Amino acid sequence: MMDTSALVAALVRTHEHHSRARAELPAAVSLPVIVVAETYSILRRVFGQSARVAAGLLAPWSHPDALIPTSPTVMATALGRAVELDLAGNIHDALIALACVESDVPIVTLDSRQHQIALALGARSTYLLA
Repeated sequence: MMDTSALVAALVRTHEHHSRARAELPAAVSLPVIVVAETYSILRRVFGQSARVAAGLLAPWSHPDALIPTSPTVMATALGRAVELDLAGNIHDALIALACVESDVPIVTLDSRQHQIALALGARSTYLLA
């Protein structure tokens, strides 16, 4: 599974880490719902992609079987650990990590903060820039 940082890099050819992230893309059979939503938003806001292009890039994850849900348990656990982990805007990182723990899938990331939170929450995480 890829987090948002890795998925964006894998999908955007001009991204500085495109080659590194793209090599991990075949393993991303399913993705957390929040990763797909965040990636769509970044493709539109940061990279100026049209809605059609952004949706097209995310088409492999546009059906329910390819999506890992954010369950109520995941949300409750993230909130329960928020003080301990000093979560702020990065609560999304915790949601991604916990969804992966719940689904027993590893995380690939370009974000050191995501990697550290994932490890703290018991996820199997690979930091591609290590």
